[in-house]
Amino acid sequence: MIVATPARHLLLVGGGHAHVQVLKAFATNPPANCRMTLVTAERVAMYSGMAPGFVAGDYALRDLSIDLRPLAAACGAELVEATCERIDPTAKQIQLAGGEVIGYDVASFNIGSTLLGRELSGVGEHALPTRPLRKLLDGIAGLIVRAGEHRGDQPFRLLVVGAGVAGVELAFCAQVRLWRETGKAIAVTLFNSGSRILPRYPDSLIRRVERLATTRGIVIKNDVRVVALDDNGAVTESGERADADAVLWVTGPVSHPLFVNSPGIETDTRGFISIRSTLQFKDNDDCFAVGDCGTLIEHPDTPKAGVYAVRQGPILTENLRSHLCGESLREYAPQREFLTLLNMGDGYAIGCKLGVSFGGRWVLRLKDWIDRDFMRKFQLGEGTESD
Repeated sequence: MIVATPARHLLLVGGGHAHVQVLKAFATNPPANCRMTLVTAERVAMYSGMAPGFVAGDYALRDLSIDLRPLAAACGAELVEATCERIDPTAKQIQLAGGEVIGYDVASFNIGSTLLGRELSGVGEHALPTRPLRKLLDGIAGLIVRAGEHRGDQPFRLLVVGAGVAGVELAFCAQVRLWRETGKAIAVTLFNSGSRILPRYPDSLIRRVERLATTRGIVIKNDVRVVALDDNGAVTESGERADADAVLWVTGPVSHPLFVNSPGIETDTRGFISIRSTLQFKDNDDCFAVGDCGTLIEHPDTPKAGVYAVRQGPILTENLRSHLCGESLREYAPQREFLTLLNMGDGYAIGCKLGVSFGGRWVLRLKDWIDRDFMRKFQLGEGTESD
């Protein structure tokens, strides 16, 4: 008598840029003798690359929405809408926020990150954060209402805290959108805790941002660290006040507490899971992690940027399949150079590649083509998000 081998259970936690690629690939070529479960806090994933364009008014919400339900259904995966709170790698189980426990044979985590400083006084009450991304997208309508109701004898003051790529894009895109929607003057100040905006990027790109900021009346302040927010704006580390009518919180990434709260899992100093070049946990062959939630042991200084998660997707797909079949795994090395494109609002974008920067309306058209091409691969249904 032939006894069937029990199907192995592949558990995907999070609906990030890499996991949507796994779902799409396994829909057409599933691993043999495998059942799948997708655990995600939200059934609709938002593509971060188009978020500044949404803020600028270039896109409707449906344009940057990936409905995970048809993707999961296409590969026969059960979708569980919940938050993962703890991992037990010894028992091979995860615990959900409601207390439910799910076992696995192989697990992969693509849950992104959260924002530095969200625990500071007043940030939760007075700032619109950019993570989770859905909170930012849902909050833009309210921000427009607030600007529209602002009295007209002085500009509406928007403070953007954080001057990485996202902070820079949102400062420019929000100014354009608020002015167009309200017809009122919008005074934007961009606070940067470091000595220069856009760390790791070429000086030529920074100069382009600074020139455009001067043209549009956006004030950039370096070496300013916010320590608290209140009804009237921000308090800095030096004790100075910065009055503001609204605050966008776009600080650097820190880990969700999941990995720190899970005994027996090694993390870096910021709480991100330590992963090998095969994308496996440092101390566990049956667990994988990709995107912002992981730190590569061999490349610990790799920026937390969506472009890396996108590039990790095909390797994760191949390695999950190989690991389930007992085959050897590929190694991932982060690309040293990649095309950077920043939406600056008003139909204009700037970018850089190999140390050379450029700008123009054609750059935004290029960015739009790249982003829409990526989204077309994963928008299987008609979309569930309204404008």
